[in-house]
Amino acid sequence: MNRADTLGSLWQAWAAQGEALTAKQWATPTRLPPWDVRALFAHASAWPRWLAYIVTQERETPPTHPTAAALLLDFNAPDGLATRMRQSTADKAVDDGRKHTTEQMIAACAEVGPQALDEARALGDVVVDYLGLARLRLDEVLSIGILEATVHLLDLQRALGVRPSAPPGGLALTASVLTAMADPVDLIEAATGRTGAEVFPVLR
Repeated sequence: MNRADTLGSLWQAWAAQGEALTAKQWATPTRLPPWDVRALFAHASAWPRWLAYIVTQERETPPTHPTAAALLLDFNAPDGLATRMRQSTADKAVDDGRKHTTEQMIAACAEVGPQALDEARALGDVVVDYLGLARLRLDEVLSIGILEATVHLLDLQRALGVRPSAPPGGLALTASVLTAMADPVDLIEAATGRTGAEVFPVLR
């Protein structure tokens, strides 16, 4: 399955889960305080709208980062963007959850996302501006979307107390990106029981 199809399957899973949520479940706390399910869904449903914008941002210049893993490593460095913006990102999701209706958030996954993916398929693997933060090949942008949708789908399912279940393609690609972010020697030696090196987390 290609990356656009993988991301599409994840957004279908999000939309289906959203349709099934009760009022009580929307207010359920998650393992990412202060987010409840509504805030988590608001954060995840922003990504389809971002992609709808990103596919209009083709560039003729080379990528600033070769892979999604390389960009995410920069973002998650001690002084990186993700580290510096952690609180503002958390606050924005709470605000967006109050601002958007549940129907709007579900529609982002069920309608906006698939349309953006059609645009991505038509473009091919061009270089795009990634929200003014970097330039990436479009397939690598989709990899970040897959990781976000997969990790947060597991957050959602854990909050709801249901057995974790994500599309296999999403799990496989997310695992490969996270593995690529780890130091390869530390990862190999820790995975084979040869050292107690603290390899993870590589992303928060």
